[in-house]
Amino acid sequence: MNSCYKVRACCNTAGCAYTDHIDIIQTINHESSFSFSMFMNALGDREGAETCPVCGQPLHYYPVTNIAEPTYH
Repeated sequence: MNSCYKVRACCNTAGCAYTDHIDIIQTINHESSFSFSMFMNALGDREGAETCPVCGQPLHYYPVTNIAEPTYH
């Protein structure tokens, strides 16, 4: 049973046609994915933050947890 913790990004601007959710990084636990997404959202327009390829606004980062289904033998 393997769970997966990731940080994803999407454009959060109203009216933007870009709807893809991009996997940014895989982390070791939920706490690290949550703190990394908070850090990237705090960057805003500063250097290092990715921007939307359609509207040019900063992307919104959020943590994702994929919990694996248990396997019973």
